[in-house]
Amino acid sequence: MPFPPFCSLFGALLVCALLTGCESKKAPATAETSASTVEPPQLPDTATMHAPVADTAVAAAEPLPSGDVASFHEAFETRKEVAPGLVIVEKSVQQPATAIIHDPWDIKETFSIVLNGRIIYRDTATGMTYDFSAQPEIRKLYPMWIPTGQMGGELLVAFNKPPSKELARRYFIQNHQIVRIDTILTFDGPAKDWDHDGKQEFKGALAYSELWDDEQGKRWTTYDPTLYFEIRPTGLVMDSALTKQKIKEEYGVFMGFNPSEKSGVLLSKIPRGSRRHE
Repeated sequence: MPFPPFCSLFGALLVCALLTGCESKKAPATAETSASTVEPPQLPDTATMHAPVADTAVAAAEPLPSGDVASFHEAFETRKEVAPGLVIVEKSVQQPATAIIHDPWDIKETFSIVLNGRIIYRDTATGMTYDFSAQPEIRKLYPMWIPTGQMGGELLVAFNKPPSKELARRYFIQNHQIVRIDTILTFDGPAKDWDHDGKQEFKGALAYSELWDDEQGKRWTTYDPTLYFEIRPTGLVMDSALTKQKIKEEYGVFMGFNPSEKSGVLLSKIPRGSRRHE
Protein backbone atom coordinates (compact mmCIF):
# COMPACT_ATOMS: atom_id res chain seq x y z
CA MET A 1 0.00 0.00 0.00
CA PRO A 2 1.69 3.20 -1.10
CA PHE A 3 2.18 5.98 1.48
CA PRO A 4 0.75 9.38 0.81
CA PRO A 5 3.23 12.11 -0.16
CA PHE A 6 2.89 13.83 3.24
CA CYS A 7 3.88 10.55 4.96
CA SER A 8 7.10 10.38 2.94
CA LEU A 9 7.86 13.96 3.87
CA PHE A 10 7.10 13.23 7.54
CA GLY A 11 9.40 10.18 7.47
CA ALA A 12 12.24 12.16 5.97
CA LEU A 13 11.87 14.83 8.63
CA LEU A 14 11.81 12.16 11.37
CA VAL A 15 15.02 10.55 10.12
CA CYS A 16 16.70 13.94 9.94
CA ALA A 17 15.64 14.80 13.49
CA LEU A 18 16.93 11.49 14.81
CA LEU A 19 20.28 11.99 13.13
CA THR A 20 20.55 15.52 14.48
CA GLY A 21 19.70 14.33 17.98
CA CYS A 22 22.41 11.69 17.90
CA GLU A 23 25.02 14.24 16.90
CA SER A 24 23.89 16.59 19.67
CA LYS A 25 24.29 13.85 22.29
CA LYS A 26 27.84 13.07 21.12
CA ALA A 27 29.09 16.62 21.82
CA PRO A 28 29.34 16.29 25.62
CA ALA A 29 31.15 12.96 25.28
CA THR A 30 33.64 14.57 22.92
CA ALA A 31 34.15 17.45 25.36
CA GLU A 32 34.77 15.09 28.29
CA THR A 33 37.22 13.04 26.28
CA SER A 34 39.07 16.18 25.28
CA ALA A 35 39.29 17.40 28.89
CA SER A 36 40.54 14.06 30.19
CA THR A 37 43.47 14.07 27.81
CA VAL A 38 44.85 17.49 28.90
CA GLU A 39 48.37 16.92 30.32
CA PRO A 40 49.15 18.32 33.79
CA PRO A 41 51.88 20.98 34.14
CA GLN A 42 55.37 19.50 33.98
CA LEU A 43 57.55 19.67 37.11
CA PRO A 44 60.42 21.39 35.30
CA ASP A 45 58.00 24.17 34.28
CA THR A 46 56.87 24.50 37.90
CA ALA A 47 60.48 24.83 39.02
CA THR A 48 61.06 27.46 36.39
CA MET A 49 58.20 29.50 37.84
CA HIS A 50 60.12 29.71 41.11
CA ALA A 51 63.27 30.95 39.43
CA PRO A 52 62.51 34.65 40.08
CA VAL A 53 62.41 33.90 43.82
CA ALA A 54 65.90 32.45 43.67
CA ASP A 55 67.05 35.41 41.57
CA THR A 56 65.64 37.78 44.18
CA ALA A 57 67.56 36.00 46.93
CA VAL A 58 70.80 36.20 44.98
CA ALA A 59 70.23 39.85 44.19
CA ALA A 60 69.68 40.60 47.86
CA ALA A 61 72.92 38.87 48.79
CA GLU A 62 75.08 40.42 46.07
CA PRO A 63 75.97 43.61 48.00
CA LEU A 64 77.20 41.51 50.93
CA PRO A 65 80.80 40.23 51.05
CA SER A 66 79.54 36.78 51.92
CA GLY A 67 79.48 35.45 48.35
CA ASP A 68 77.02 33.25 46.51
CA VAL A 69 73.87 32.31 48.43
CA ALA A 70 74.11 28.74 47.20
CA SER A 71 77.41 28.28 49.05
CA PHE A 72 75.66 28.91 52.38
CA HIS A 73 73.98 25.52 52.06
CA GLU A 74 77.34 23.72 52.07
CA ALA A 75 77.92 21.81 55.30
CA PHE A 76 81.04 22.64 57.31
CA GLU A 77 82.79 21.47 60.45
CA THR A 78 85.90 22.95 62.07
CA ARG A 79 87.87 21.52 64.97
CA LYS A 80 90.57 23.34 66.92
CA GLU A 81 92.61 21.84 69.74
CA VAL A 82 93.21 24.50 72.39
CA ALA A 83 95.04 22.28 74.89
CA PRO A 84 95.78 18.55 75.13
CA GLY A 85 92.40 16.82 75.07
CA LEU A 86 90.47 20.12 74.85
CA VAL A 87 88.85 20.70 71.45
CA ILE A 88 86.39 23.29 70.14
CA VAL A 89 84.05 22.08 67.40
CA GLU A 90 81.89 24.26 65.16
CA LYS A 91 79.46 22.36 62.94
CA SER A 92 76.77 23.68 60.63
CA VAL A 93 73.15 22.71 61.18
CA GLN A 94 71.76 21.13 58.02
CA GLN A 95 69.40 23.47 56.16
CA PRO A 96 66.50 22.40 53.93
CA ALA A 97 67.33 22.66 50.24
CA THR A 98 64.42 25.09 49.88
CA ALA A 99 65.64 27.44 52.62
CA ILE A 100 66.48 30.95 51.46
CA ILE A 101 69.64 32.16 53.19
CA HIS A 102 70.55 35.78 52.54
CA ASP A 103 73.81 36.00 54.51
CA PRO A 104 75.94 34.02 57.01
CA TRP A 105 73.90 35.34 59.94
CA ASP A 106 71.03 33.16 58.68
CA ILE A 107 73.13 30.00 59.02
CA LYS A 108 72.81 27.99 62.22
CA GLU A 109 75.69 26.08 63.76
CA THR A 110 76.44 24.15 66.91
CA PHE A 111 79.33 25.23 69.11
CA SER A 112 80.73 22.45 71.28
CA ILE A 113 83.50 22.16 73.85
CA VAL A 114 84.90 18.63 73.94
CA LEU A 115 87.17 17.46 76.74
CA ASN A 116 88.85 14.06 76.41
CA GLY A 117 86.30 12.98 73.83
CA ARG A 118 83.28 14.02 75.89
CA ILE A 119 81.07 17.04 75.13
CA ILE A 120 80.94 19.23 78.24
CA TYR A 121 79.18 22.20 76.61
CA ARG A 122 77.05 22.76 73.53
CA ASP A 123 75.26 25.81 72.21
CA THR A 124 73.54 26.90 69.00
CA ALA A 125 74.75 30.04 67.28
CA THR A 126 74.73 31.79 63.91
CA GLY A 127 77.32 31.27 61.22
CA MET A 128 78.99 34.59 62.03
CA THR A 129 79.09 34.41 65.83
CA TYR A 130 82.54 32.83 65.92
CA ASP A 131 83.75 33.80 62.43
CA PHE A 132 86.83 36.02 62.55
CA SER A 133 88.19 35.27 59.09
CA ALA A 134 88.35 39.03 58.40
CA GLN A 135 90.14 39.74 61.70
CA PRO A 136 93.39 37.77 61.73
CA GLU A 137 94.55 39.30 65.04
CA ILE A 138 91.48 37.92 66.84
CA ARG A 139 91.65 34.63 64.99
CA LYS A 140 95.32 34.19 65.93
CA LEU A 141 94.79 34.93 69.63
CA TYR A 142 91.53 33.06 70.23
CA PRO A 143 90.44 30.61 71.49
CA MET A 144 92.76 30.99 74.48
CA TRP A 145 93.53 28.62 77.33
CA ILE A 146 94.73 29.85 80.75
CA PRO A 147 95.61 26.83 82.92
CA THR A 148 94.88 27.04 86.65
CA GLY A 149 96.14 23.61 87.66
CA GLN A 150 96.09 20.01 86.53
CA MET A 151 92.30 19.74 86.68
CA GLY A 152 91.20 23.15 85.45
CA GLY A 153 91.64 26.37 83.59
CA GLU A 154 89.91 29.24 81.82
CA LEU A 155 88.86 28.90 78.19
CA LEU A 156 88.32 32.20 76.37
CA VAL A 157 86.36 32.21 73.11
CA ALA A 158 85.84 35.44 71.16
CA PHE A 159 82.44 36.12 69.63
CA ASN A 160 80.81 38.80 67.49
CA LYS A 161 78.15 41.07 68.94
CA PRO A 162 77.42 43.82 66.39
CA PRO A 163 77.30 46.76 66.53
CA SER A 164 79.37 46.44 69.73
CA LYS A 165 83.04 45.54 69.86
CA GLU A 166 83.95 41.86 69.92
CA LEU A 167 83.75 40.22 73.32
CA ALA A 168 85.10 37.00 74.83
CA ARG A 169 83.13 34.35 76.67
CA ARG A 170 85.12 32.82 79.51
CA TYR A 171 84.42 29.21 80.52
CA PHE A 172 85.75 28.15 83.91
CA ILE A 173 86.59 24.44 83.74
CA GLN A 174 87.18 22.38 86.88
CA ASN A 175 87.21 18.61 87.33
CA HIS A 176 86.27 17.97 83.68
CA GLN A 177 83.19 20.20 83.71
CA ILE A 178 82.23 23.85 83.24
CA VAL A 179 81.43 25.42 86.59
CA ARG A 180 80.91 29.05 85.55
CA ILE A 181 80.67 31.31 82.50
CA ASP A 182 81.18 35.06 82.22
CA THR A 183 81.97 37.64 79.54
CA ILE A 184 84.98 39.95 79.32
CA LEU A 185 86.60 42.17 76.71
CA THR A 186 88.80 40.85 73.92
CA PHE A 187 92.54 41.43 74.11
CA ASP A 188 94.40 43.22 71.33
CA GLY A 189 97.60 41.21 71.40
CA PRO A 190 99.82 38.72 73.23
CA ALA A 191 100.54 39.07 76.94
CA LYS A 192 103.43 41.27 78.07
CA ASP A 193 104.97 42.32 81.39
CA TRP A 194 103.69 45.89 81.22
CA ASP A 195 104.62 46.92 84.78
CA HIS A 196 107.85 44.90 85.02
CA ASP A 197 106.72 42.92 88.05
CA GLY A 198 107.61 39.54 86.60
CA LYS A 199 104.01 38.75 85.63
CA GLN A 200 102.48 39.14 82.21
CA GLU A 201 99.29 41.03 81.41
CA PHE A 202 96.84 41.09 78.52
CA LYS A 203 95.19 44.39 77.61
CA GLY A 204 92.12 45.49 75.71
CA ALA A 205 89.18 47.91 75.64
CA LEU A 206 85.44 47.35 75.87
CA ALA A 207 84.47 49.82 73.14
CA TYR A 208 85.75 51.70 70.09
CA SER A 209 86.90 55.28 70.57
CA GLU A 210 85.29 58.17 68.72
CA LEU A 211 86.26 61.80 68.10
CA TRP A 212 83.94 64.78 67.61
CA ASP A 213 83.96 68.58 67.65
CA ASP A 214 81.62 70.65 69.82
CA GLU A 215 79.92 73.92 68.84
CA GLN A 216 83.02 75.92 69.82
CA GLY A 217 85.19 73.76 67.58
CA LYS A 218 86.87 71.95 70.47
CA ARG A 219 87.76 68.32 69.85
CA TRP A 220 86.64 65.61 72.25
CA THR A 221 87.26 61.88 72.54
CA THR A 222 85.14 59.21 74.16
CA TYR A 223 86.34 57.69 77.42
CA ASP A 224 87.14 54.08 76.55
CA PRO A 225 89.81 52.95 79.01
CA THR A 226 92.21 50.13 78.30
CA LEU A 227 92.05 47.43 80.97
CA TYR A 228 94.94 45.16 81.98
CA PHE A 229 94.44 41.55 83.08
CA GLU A 230 97.27 39.79 84.87
CA ILE A 231 97.94 36.08 84.43
CA ARG A 232 98.01 34.45 87.84
CA PRO A 233 98.04 30.80 89.00
CA THR A 234 94.33 31.20 89.78
CA GLY A 235 93.52 32.63 86.33
CA LEU A 236 93.05 36.07 84.82
CA VAL A 237 92.60 38.98 87.25
CA MET A 238 92.32 42.65 86.37
CA ASP A 239 95.35 44.55 87.65
CA SER A 240 93.58 47.63 89.01
CA ALA A 241 96.75 49.49 90.01
CA LEU A 242 98.34 49.07 86.58
CA THR A 243 95.04 49.89 84.86
CA LYS A 244 94.61 53.18 86.78
CA GLN A 245 98.18 54.18 86.01
CA LYS A 246 97.76 53.50 82.29
CA ILE A 247 94.38 55.28 82.12
CA LYS A 248 95.90 58.45 83.63
CA GLU A 249 98.75 58.26 81.11
CA GLU A 250 96.24 57.84 78.30
CA TYR A 251 93.54 60.37 79.30
CA GLY A 252 95.17 62.53 81.95
CA VAL A 253 92.33 61.64 84.31
CA PHE A 254 90.80 58.51 85.85
CA MET A 255 86.99 58.31 85.40
CA GLY A 256 86.46 54.67 86.29
CA PHE A 257 87.03 51.29 84.67
CA ASN A 258 83.97 51.38 82.41
CA PRO A 259 83.60 53.32 79.16
CA SER A 260 81.40 56.41 79.31
CA GLU A 261 78.93 57.32 76.57
CA LYS A 262 77.69 60.48 78.33
CA SER A 263 80.96 62.28 78.98
CA GLY A 264 84.17 62.56 77.03
CA VAL A 265 87.61 64.08 77.47
CA LEU A 266 88.91 67.20 75.77
CA LEU A 267 91.73 66.26 73.47
CA SER A 268 93.65 69.34 74.61
CA LYS A 269 93.66 67.97 78.19
CA ILE A 270 95.17 64.63 77.23
CA PRO A 271 98.92 64.21 77.85
CA ARG A 272 100.97 64.77 74.71
CA GLY A 273 102.59 61.36 74.89
CA SER A 274 99.21 59.59 74.86
CA ARG A 275 98.25 57.44 71.90
CA ARG A 276 94.99 59.42 71.78
CA HIS A 277 96.91 62.09 69.88
CA GLU A 278 97.97 59.63 67.18
